[in-house]
Amino acid sequence: MSLTYRRIAVLGLPLLGLAVALAAEPLPAGKDFTNSIGMKFVRIEPGEFIMGQGEAPPKTRDEWNERDYDESPAHPVKITTPYFLGITEVTNAQYEQFDPDHRKQRGKFSVGKADNEPVTMVNWQQAVDFCNWLSKKESKLYRLPTEAEWEYACRAGTTTPYHTGDKLTPEQANFGKTADNKRFDRPLAVGTFKPNAWGLHDMHGNVAEWCLDWYGPYEAGAQSDPVGRSDGWARVTRGWSYLSASHKLGAVRYARSANRSGQLPEDANRVTGFRVVLGELPATKPLPVAEPPLNQQQVKQTAASKEGPDPLKPYFADLTKGLSVSKDAWGPIYGAWNHYSTITVCPNGDVLAVWYTCTQEEGRECAQAASRMRAGTDKWDPPSFFFGTPDCNTHAPVLLADGKRLHHFFTQSFNGWDDAADCMRTSEDNGATWSKPRIILTREDPLRMSQPCSAFVAKNGKLVLAVDGDFGHRDERVMTSGDGGKTWTVGKGDLRKAAGKYAIHPAVVQRDNSSFLVFLRGPDPMPAFSSKDEGETWEPVNMPFPGIGVGQKAAALKLASGALLLCSFDNKKQLVGGGTFAALSFDDGKTWPHIRKVEGPGGYMSLAQGPNGVIYLLGPGGSFIRCASFNEAWLKEGKPLPVPAGKE
Repeated sequence: MSLTYRRIAVLGLPLLGLAVALAAEPLPAGKDFTNSIGMKFVRIEPGEFIMGQGEAPPKTRDEWNERDYDESPAHPVKITTPYFLGITEVTNAQYEQFDPDHRKQRGKFSVGKADNEPVTMVNWQQAVDFCNWLSKKESKLYRLPTEAEWEYACRAGTTTPYHTGDKLTPEQANFGKTADNKRFDRPLAVGTFKPNAWGLHDMHGNVAEWCLDWYGPYEAGAQSDPVGRSDGWARVTRGWSYLSASHKLGAVRYARSANRSGQLPEDANRVTGFRVVLGELPATKPLPVAEPPLNQQQVKQTAASKEGPDPLKPYFADLTKGLSVSKDAWGPIYGAWNHYSTITVCPNGDVLAVWYTCTQEEGRECAQAASRMRAGTDKWDPPSFFFGTPDCNTHAPVLLADGKRLHHFFTQSFNGWDDAADCMRTSEDNGATWSKPRIILTREDPLRMSQPCSAFVAKNGKLVLAVDGDFGHRDERVMTSGDGGKTWTVGKGDLRKAAGKYAIHPAVVQRDNSSFLVFLRGPDPMPAFSSKDEGETWEPVNMPFPGIGVGQKAAALKLASGALLLCSFDNKKQLVGGGTFAALSFDDGKTWPHIRKVEGPGGYMSLAQGPNGVIYLLGPGGSFIRCASFNEAWLKEGKPLPVPAGKE
């Protein structure tokens, strides 16, 4: 038998390593097919359907309860050629014929123990590699489904939210609930539930399923065999999983046929698996990358000016105007809740402010918004989307500028802000473009952490990142990287253990003697600690400031002059009569000769200083994001502490 070989470059991106020399054989005859390793497939005939839900993004909470912004505009899609689709998700036993070492992953988080459970703990490339292995083994073309093929097959001719109709029950699918409404945190054997009308099991729930496409916005108008965008940072996943959700409707909302989810391609996790297509890839060209958000547009690449307010004269400005998010915004940024800020001055002098945006901070919709204040102006661009992975809580932004490069730290979280993978991306052009995100600390690490809280570049060039502990902030630590963020070391010193009480959200700076100094939210007085060994051990430092509580995070910054600035909250109304204060020290926190009230910013605050000496304090809450700017001369107008300073 003569074979005709061709090279497949999926989605026009051969550098992904997806090109495989394959025989272009016809599809199997009949409606069903079982391959050499026992995988069962059903033939999906060509047809048409409406992909997505809604003509436009939601405008009210009721509309948002029904659908997400990225499901619109719903549009007609034609599938022009038949394909075979696995009737179940790929199982552990099937995948491990390709990768026997995967057996070591079984049972992590009490998931995926049995042969007939869906395989998890595989990233997108590993799923593609399995398809390529199977293709070579059988001289047939196996691959991941496109997002359109997946939704078409899931719907199986229906137009309702689920292929089961308007409702989906625990008797019909595993979406993290039992029949008596109890939580259920693991997948079940494939095929446990009845199939849809086309013979496909578990298209709703059990585990999320990798698709071929890069995630990106839909375009209006009829389409044939769409294959997604040409590039992106997340790969589409579909079908939801057994993972719970804090939405009032629960996880079942995310298991709808139209719902779109995603993961970073390298994120091998316990909730994501895949099923396989047998059939040629559509010849359709991918859509171009979508237009960047406003905060990435028309970014100048000139060096920052050092001109600014006279450093010898006190300067203060309220820069809040223009930062508010409309209360009618329901994705990708939200007016309901904006929180947890970070701010930096870019190498070109632009000020970039970022915060997370959501309806509730535990929500799957939690993403990040940003606004840019262009150099030489005092006006912010309207807030716009900054970053987020669909249906994956993208929490705790921290920005760090090292003079040439911007670093963006954040988490990808499965249980509110916990159960997190810590991630990083960088920009070499003042935030006009960003590298693809990388996971710098996995959920499986023995010292797994959660929210990034603050960062600086140490005197020895290391990146220093202070982070909350995972699972209820069980610990608080500092991470360091000596190779620009490629590899990280998690300090063994636990600040929670050192404090002996609930103390979280570390604001970290470096003293003149190179030791680290950390201020925490917690009991009165404010917990503070010093480390001489980059976070391996911590010693308490007495501070004269009151403890701070829920909804508050202090910010600290080593100024260009060498002075130490702390911004926190006078909850006892003993320092500045209540509210936010700024305190200045010239001996690395031993004494604080200047303290004064700062009107405006509050909540989870952050600090940055520009090359012209101007200091920026950002603090969001609700639909309002507040910012103030001032200089050191203004701080020096503050009077000494009205209570005796603590001694180290």
